[in-house]
Amino acid sequence: MSIVFFSYMYAIWALFEENDDKYLSKIIEDLSEVYHSSKFFPHITVYGLADIKLRIIEKVVSDSIENLKPFKVNKIGINYSDDFWKTVFIEIRPNHELKLINTRLCSKLKKYATYEFAPHISLIYKKMKSSEKMKISNMKIKNKFTIDSIAIQQFSENIAEWKIIRNFKL
Repeated sequence: MSIVFFSYMYAIWALFEENDDKYLSKIIEDLSEVYHSSKFFPHITVYGLADIKLRIIEKVVSDSIENLKPFKVNKIGINYSDDFWKTVFIEIRPNHELKLINTRLCSKLKKYATYEFAPHISLIYKKMKSSEKMKISNMKIKNKFTIDSIAIQQFSENIAEWKIIRNFKL
C-alpha cells in the first residue's frame, strides 16, 4: 500500500478590518449576483502561488509581518483587464507596509515561486465583455481601506474551494 501526499498551492493575502471587509464583501456579493459569478473573500494578494509545505510558509509569513501594526491602503482607481484573475479590480497604491511585507516574502519564497506584485482588490472573477467591465469600473468606491491581518490561502482553480488556512493579526 502506498501513501499519497497532497501538495497545495498557497497565496498570502492582506485582509481587511471588519468594517472594510463587510463593505468590500457586499460589493463582491452584489456583483456576483448580478453577473452570476463566484463569491470570494476580499483581499490583496501580497505573494502568490507557492507550492510549499504549510509549516514552512507559516514561519515565513510570521517572520515577514514581525513588528507590523494595522495600516491603511489607498485606492488609485478601478480598472479591468482580460486577465481572469484581474477581471475588474481596485488598483491600490503600493505603500511602505505592503512593499515591506512583499520584499520580506520574496526573500524567503523566491526559491519556491516568483510573484510580480501589483497590489489590487479584485471585485469579480469572470470572463466578460469589455462593456460590462467598463460599467463596473465606473462604480463609486471609497478611497481608503485598513489592513489588519495577513492570511495564508489554500488555492484552487475552483474559487468556491478557496480556504483561509491561517490568519495572522497585525
